[in-house]
Amino acid sequence: MNKQIKTVAIFLTMICAVVVSCHKVPQKQPADKTSSIASNEEYTSISLLCDVNFWEPPVWDSTEGTITGDISKKTGSVLNVMETTQDADTQLKILLLNDKLPDLVSVVDSTAISQLVSSGKVWRLDEFLQTYKPDSHLLTFFPEDMKAELIKRDGAWYAFPSHMNSTDAREKWPPTTRYEAVTKYGSNNAIIWNKKLLEKAGLKVEDLKTESQVLAAFEKVKDMEVDGEKVNPLMIDGSVWQESTLPFLQSSFGAEWLDENEEYMDITLQPQTKNALKFLNTVMSKGYAQPKQINMDIKELQDAIQNKPYLCFIGNINNTGVMMDEWISSGPILSNDESSPVFGVSTRATTGWISTFISKRCEHPKKVAEFIDYMTSEEGMELWCMGYEGKDFRVNEDGYYECLISADEVETKKLHIWWMFVNTAWERSIIKDETELALSDDDAHTAYARDENVVMYDSSLYKMPEGFISSESEEGKIEKAVEEWKTQQLPKVILAESDNAFEQQYGLLINGLKAKGIEQLDEKKQEGYRQNCEEYESENHKINKQKEAARE
Repeated sequence: MNKQIKTVAIFLTMICAVVVSCHKVPQKQPADKTSSIASNEEYTSISLLCDVNFWEPPVWDSTEGTITGDISKKTGSVLNVMETTQDADTQLKILLLNDKLPDLVSVVDSTAISQLVSSGKVWRLDEFLQTYKPDSHLLTFFPEDMKAELIKRDGAWYAFPSHMNSTDAREKWPPTTRYEAVTKYGSNNAIIWNKKLLEKAGLKVEDLKTESQVLAAFEKVKDMEVDGEKVNPLMIDGSVWQESTLPFLQSSFGAEWLDENEEYMDITLQPQTKNALKFLNTVMSKGYAQPKQINMDIKELQDAIQNKPYLCFIGNINNTGVMMDEWISSGPILSNDESSPVFGVSTRATTGWISTFISKRCEHPKKVAEFIDYMTSEEGMELWCMGYEGKDFRVNEDGYYECLISADEVETKKLHIWWMFVNTAWERSIIKDETELALSDDDAHTAYARDENVVMYDSSLYKMPEGFISSESEEGKIEKAVEEWKTQQLPKVILAESDNAFEQQYGLLINGLKAKGIEQLDEKKQEGYRQNCEEYESENHKINKQKEAARE
């Protein structure tokens, strides 16, 4: 599965941590095979396959008084999550070809989504509910802007999307004050600093704004020790650095998706991306970060940060597992070439993260309809997200939910685990956590975009229309080759051992991209970009080009 999807998922896991005022990423644990399932025989079994390979659902226990047991009592069903191979999407393709789809299919892979829709073997969600659950709340209210995007993607309303958080959704479930800022300015990718180590080094976060200042801070602490341990200046985001650390630096240094003529241009070809890569090359060559970091998985990364003193982290901060009240963000890193940092904001609704489809093979469609209706209802979400009132949470005098249990208990109880049914807008309307930890987390996620130097643009205009570039088309094949070349060559660029070697490896990166047809791909994407501009009556402009013109 695409690494970017995995990164996004860690953020979604962290939403649960926000709900319970705890910000550590749950560690992957083996399923509890001791859960009692003997009484499951009295309920209808609903099968589900999910292609998120790091999702760890519990064994369904139908014992009364357990969360899953009380869901069964309400719906008359138990959920049987199918074990998947390492490549769940290939497994799904085989099931599809053999006409053996499970009752529910929850997927993030775009190819799998397209195959399910075109197969004719999954229900349109509206037709399914009208037939088997005509009083469903999903037929009474569903965010129209998200439905429109789903229909645009699939041709009709087939899927239930997880993590609904659109304009229409927020009108029904208005966010609390703290989440208004997170909705507008929030990003997982950031630079954060260890407060205690900053103090020991005599550094202040307000003096860590520029590229030169950040590198000077790394140099200052590289030989420093704390409690007999050598301080490590920087940790990057492990094996997903190309999807988090690099994009953060690209944005900070002002890389955009438009060329000097305001036509679509892959961000990797931008001169500011070269500056971002040179920054990473510098931190590697000077020993501020270690080459081994680019191969770390999330657990290795978390263990390193928790067991060794690290001054700074750049990447998806949800992957760190740190308590954010012990860290602070300095916002963007201002490039030495004075390019304005940029921040992409999507102005249109999304299709969510996980798309859940219903198989036309399901033997008990009424039970499936009841199950989906309950799991997506406010009553159902309260149960599996928050637990039991008075025991796991309480509702305060203002009507907001407050967690009463520890982070370890949240993990043990598997609260918030049914990711395919998460409703982000609803969650952000019921939580008003203003503890130091929660507010520190918000500050870390929003410091970049709130900075006065940052210029925003509409990132949704660069998202190609659904099906605009098919995997079988010439441009689709070019796109695959281009992305594979980036994955292969970018590590060689940042690990180059000298300035000359860096220039050589960077030249190979750019020449390789051009040889594989990236310019032809950009021409095609320019058509898609202009199509989006016309449809949404909006357009972007070259931010740093305008800045240069103004100076002249």
